[in-house]
Amino acid sequence: MTRRKTALSERLITLDGVSKVYRLDDVRVHALRGVSLSIERGEFVAVMGASGSGKSTLMNILGCLDQPSEGRYVLEGVDTARLDEPSLARIRGRRIGFVFQNFNLLARTSALDNVALPLFYAGQTRGTAARVREALSSLGLADRAPSHPNQLSGGQQQRVAIARALINQPAILLADEPTGNLDSRTSGEILAAIRALNQQHGLTVVLVTHEADMAAFADRIVTLRDGEVVDDHKTAPASVPVSPPHAAAAGTAGVFLTRPSWWSETLSVLRVAMTAAVGAIGRHKLRAALTMLGIFIGVAALVAMVAVGEGARAAVRTRMQSLGTDLLIATPASARAFGVRGGAGSASTLTAADAAAIVQEDPAVADVAYVNRQVAQTVYGGENWSTSVQGVTPSYLTIRSWPMAAGRPLSVDDERNGKAVCLLGQTVVDTLFGPSVDPVGATVMVKNVPMQVVGVLAAKGHAAAGQDQDDVVLIPFSTSQQRILGVAAPAAVAAIVQAPSASASASPFATPPPNPFGIQPKLAGFVHIIYIQTRGDSGAALDQATATLERRHRIKPGGEDDFTIRDLTEIAEVAEQSSRILEILLAAIASISLVVGGIGIMNILLVSVTERTREIGIRMALGACRAHILLQFLTEAVLLSAAGGAAGLAAGTVASKAISAMAGWPTLLSPLVMLAAFVFSAAIGVFFGFYPARQAARLNPIEALRYE
Repeated sequence: MTRRKTALSERLITLDGVSKVYRLDDVRVHALRGVSLSIERGEFVAVMGASGSGKSTLMNILGCLDQPSEGRYVLEGVDTARLDEPSLARIRGRRIGFVFQNFNLLARTSALDNVALPLFYAGQTRGTAARVREALSSLGLADRAPSHPNQLSGGQQQRVAIARALINQPAILLADEPTGNLDSRTSGEILAAIRALNQQHGLTVVLVTHEADMAAFADRIVTLRDGEVVDDHKTAPASVPVSPPHAAAAGTAGVFLTRPSWWSETLSVLRVAMTAAVGAIGRHKLRAALTMLGIFIGVAALVAMVAVGEGARAAVRTRMQSLGTDLLIATPASARAFGVRGGAGSASTLTAADAAAIVQEDPAVADVAYVNRQVAQTVYGGENWSTSVQGVTPSYLTIRSWPMAAGRPLSVDDERNGKAVCLLGQTVVDTLFGPSVDPVGATVMVKNVPMQVVGVLAAKGHAAAGQDQDDVVLIPFSTSQQRILGVAAPAAVAAIVQAPSASASASPFATPPPNPFGIQPKLAGFVHIIYIQTRGDSGAALDQATATLERRHRIKPGGEDDFTIRDLTEIAEVAEQSSRILEILLAAIASISLVVGGIGIMNILLVSVTERTREIGIRMALGACRAHILLQFLTEAVLLSAAGGAAGLAAGTVASKAISAMAGWPTLLSPLVMLAAFVFSAAIGVFFGFYPARQAARLNPIEALRYE
């Protein structure tokens, strides 16, 4: 008994000269003027006064929803002015229970979830549902747990509010006009329940009321007038004939609440944020769908455009690889006549002897092949086709990495003897023979010369410049010189070819010395292209081949070369870079929709903050700090953007496949790009959702609770 008296005599609340001044434009309103008041643990205090006397302001300060302009408020020995915002929120959630005149229940939330809310903000996740059901049952609402506030009577709503206020076993119960919207019978029941909690469990109660019969339940009445305490006296409290059967259990519905771990508290708050965000989105499905539309379109366009860009890059890379690896291409320079320069390759400056010299004299060169070409008519049966007829050396297919689809390649014997044989590209085969006829062994007329088809080339597709590489007929170089293209060699070329070096025997297409290329002197002549295969060092091969040709063509130092040598590696790099720039451009254009979608999310969330201002105030009164509110709205923004992003990924995948099927464009879906697009869409939600979330978190809880 002595211990209980000592506990009851402990001072719980101390107000020392507390004043509160509000500014309305240029007018200073004194809500409280030097209020000094102390409340001991276990007291039941009623605060009375007319409207505007400062009762609600005093209640807000006691509940740590507001701070005094002057004076000190000491709660359980701690000066609240020294506490930061999260600490004040923890006090509201764990040490103070609020019962409001207007109940302040979350409208679209069940009674069970309304009562459980303070537990989640306090980080109490174990046995939550059981404790809440026990609390509701103790107040006679066991069967109303799933009901929403609009399905409950006024008295039932107030009982839910009481259960919510007591679920964390607070030290103080603050009841602001708890019976103002109830009939006299229900009011009496509510006050009897609160009085029973005070008497049987030592709960400290501060009741704000303007009704004397309600204040009669208290054992102390404090009267305010114009912000000052004008009366403070003890009174004989009204007897409680029979304690409501639920009252005793209400105060012990939960176990003693210990401080949860950081991880438990974080998970609890994340659960609240996720539940609130999903509920808000679910209540406005059409608005949420329209909000996600911008993100949906942006991600879909981004995925489709990047897929097209990646496909184009892959196609360019494939086409460049189809030209061969480690290649240099030498072509004649442009001709000049009367000061007028012709097109590239218009001069006849490269010869077969130049090719022989390059492979013999340049150590960085592994092999060479040369080509003489002309457009000519090709006829088979009743079909004819104008195509590129190319005289090539036997090493041409090896250097170009061009496999055979059927038949055999051109041989050194074909070259040496000038045989009338040819290889057909797939385009020529499809045009002249169709899909059902095997061309190998057939005889075609090439520029009115009968040629036997000995092989069909594998399809290579279009080159980077757009030419159809399969629209070709390949014949031995000597045959093209002698029978098809008719380009004779000058005497100088024949003289060079007659005296090659012994090292030429290393060429895979060469005949034994003294003629390593298998070229008869009378047939050696000008060529249109020399393909130079390097030994891996393209730079060294380029320098050596350039020096060899300049020496053979007697180009003076500083003079203009009559030939051009291009490095296919550099061309491939340029093509790759161009494709990458195009891909980035397409992605940037598609990203504009994401930005527009983000702006839509920000706009909708700003509207949502305005609509839910009162809800924000309620959550803050129940223990939510600004970080919790910020997290809640950020979660909603991220859910909107992530849902739009996920739908956009699916739509973008379908769109890229459709583009590939209908337009024939190559597309390449990259899992990394799709993941990046999804993460980017979520980041858009965070970026554009932060400002509305910050606005919500910065709301004053008092103003939010009063918002209509």
